Amino acid sequence: MNLNIVVNKYLLMWYILFESSISEDIHALKMDIWNNKKDKYVKLKDEKDIITKDLDNYIPDDDDVFDDIETSFAYKKIKKETNKYRLMLLEIWDKSKKTYMKELTNILKVDLKNNYTVCILNPALEVSEVDTDNKVITIGKKLSIKEKDDFLTYLIYKIIKRDLLNIEAKDKYILSTVVELAITNELYTRVTKESKFNLGKKELKIVKNLIYPYWLMYLGVDIKDFEKHMIRDSIMFNIEKYEYDKSLKDLNIFEFIDYVIKNKKIIFNKDKMKL
Repeated sequence: MNLNIVVNKYLLMWYILFESSISEDIHALKMDIWNNKKDKYVKLKDEKDIITKDLDNYIPDDDDVFDDIETSFAYKKIKKETNKYRLMLLEIWDKSKKTYMKELTNILKVDLKNNYTVCILNPALEVSEVDTDNKVITIGKKLSIKEKDDFLTYLIYKIIKRDLLNIEAKDKYILSTVVELAITNELYTRVTKESKFNLGKKELKIVKNLIYPYWLMYLGVDIKDFEKHMIRDSIMFNIEKYEYDKSLKDLNIFEFIDYVIKNKKIIFNKDKMKL
């Protein structure tokens, strides 16, 4: 998996126009454009998809509004901050990617060869979006170096969820749960050396706990080490009720998802839980 971390000025300006104002100067700039060029402002509302479709070659049909933003002092300040933010993320990724990619490959058991473009926005915008068609991740979130593992795990979660949710399946909740298990919980635990299995969406917790014994088998955890993992992750189950399936450790993440879907009646025990 290769991440191309960039700042695209048109995408940055689009978010400045259509997200909440991040400074008084930006708000004043937007109001000025709105009052003087309202029709052109409104026409740009649907331009984001066109920009992300061809980031390197995008040229607006009418760049009047963009010109007003780009030549403003307020935008120049935002652009400078955004470039600084990008450099910090590049440094974080360069120092961490070897560890992350090693652990990610060990967990997913597949080689990730896709290229992704990560478009950096000003962190004050607090934006995190994925364009599933064009493999573009748009992100601008406040963080410090101390929060680097939180950020990288979140970024990889967004990427992997985008890929895995493209699998054709009616059982989307299973896909979402397995992605959470793999990235938010397992990957984050491995890179930080402390359990992160308490993290995740509340609505997936019951499903996750029921998949968890099979997840340990998928990872190849020896049955004698189950109790150690249960205590570490604060997820308890009766080991004696589960037949250890050695074949699960030979599956990759896609095959494991298929396994859970095909065996969901047994795994989820519908007498105890309605799904």
